[in-house]
Amino acid sequence: MKKLLFVIICLSIVSGTAFAQQRGNRLTPEESAKQTTDQLKTTLNLTDKQIAPVTEINLVYAKAVAKLRENASGGDFASMREPMQKLEDERVKSFEKVLTKEQVDGYKKWAAERRPGQGGGNRRNQ
Repeated sequence: MKKLLFVIICLSIVSGTAFAQQRGNRLTPEESAKQTTDQLKTTLNLTDKQIAPVTEINLVYAKAVAKLRENASGGDFASMREPMQKLEDERVKSFEKVLTKEQVDGYKKWAAERRPGQGGGNRRNQ
């Protein structure tokens, strides 16, 4: 009985550790762009014609963010705030060329709700 209990506890610890490590893995830029586009497809009612350019815009953004994260010295994410805002501004300008004004406004609202610390939630929970 004690051996069985010990095995169950060990398995729980191992599976809990594996789950925690899995949650720590970041999406690739391609996965991130696809996930974001899928969310925007529903949120903004994107047309079939808009999906490819929106995906490309999101991919450019995701690659730039990944590069910023790589270069963040010692996990200093506070230093990333300004460059991230510039990237987001560029993404909005790109969206303005592809989306309607209502869709751009909807995107801005959606993005603001997702930002941690600004009334948004944790993205992992959404």
